[in-house]
Amino acid sequence: MQTNNQNIKALINGLVSSVQKVFGKRCTAVYLMGSLARGGFSELASDIDIGLILNGELQDNDSADIDDIKKALLKNHSTVKNSVSIFWGNIASINGGVDAGRYPPFDRLDLIDHALLLAGSDIRDSLVKPGREELEIASADFALDYLASDERIEEFLKCELISNKGTVYVTKTILFPARFIYLAKTGAIAGNEASHQYYLDNFRGHDNKLVSKAYQWRLSALPQELGTVTTLLNEGLIVLYQRFIDIYAERMAAYGQHDLQSRLIKWKQRLT
Repeated sequence: MQTNNQNIKALINGLVSSVQKVFGKRCTAVYLMGSLARGGFSELASDIDIGLILNGELQDNDSADIDDIKKALLKNHSTVKNSVSIFWGNIASINGGVDAGRYPPFDRLDLIDHALLLAGSDIRDSLVKPGREELEIASADFALDYLASDERIEEFLKCELISNKGTVYVTKTILFPARFIYLAKTGAIAGNEASHQYYLDNFRGHDNKLVSKAYQWRLSALPQELGTVTTLLNEGLIVLYQRFIDIYAERMAAYGQHDLQSRLIKWKQRLT
């Protein structure tokens, strides 16, 4: 586990106990995922990612039970400010045989390649890795849903709106496209350390400086003078996103995903 924070460790131990109590014998395995497992965890900006594998058919109330566990944990461990994400499903849902649970392709691959078993039996040999095409399509779809809304586009054009939302929001806004570009260029997924370094090594301009600063802010927080953040965002953010959109519009065309390609192109047009 990539942290010495005792409060975070207590929250994770409490979560393991809670899911075992609620799901009983249906709880096949509990995994630690994300940067806490593979490295690069930031107490300022990283999520705490947990993977839950259930046995048998998924039940209608499983999602609500997991939400209740999460709410209780956050209430009982209020000193932990990191967001908590719980990914869950059974082998059939994770492998795509059943449309249920919660394991997007990126997180499914992270589970298979990097997760640490916290409790139960390791069943990852039974899981199917998502391929590059699935990962890239999911990345484009996520970006369009999460980063291309009217509210987000207004923020891109008025970057002080982003600066005022804090370290996590600012750094995710900048580092998400760098991670997606890393996938498109290398065929692999990586955390922020490797993906931001790839960006610095391969692209030049104001966007390069912005990605470099975002990685520093992720580890040490935004500077008190937010005007500096806004200036860097104004200079580099749209260039960063134009690079990302151009790369992914080309990839979507190659996969025959013309609707996603068209939506990406329209998104870029709204940023100019």
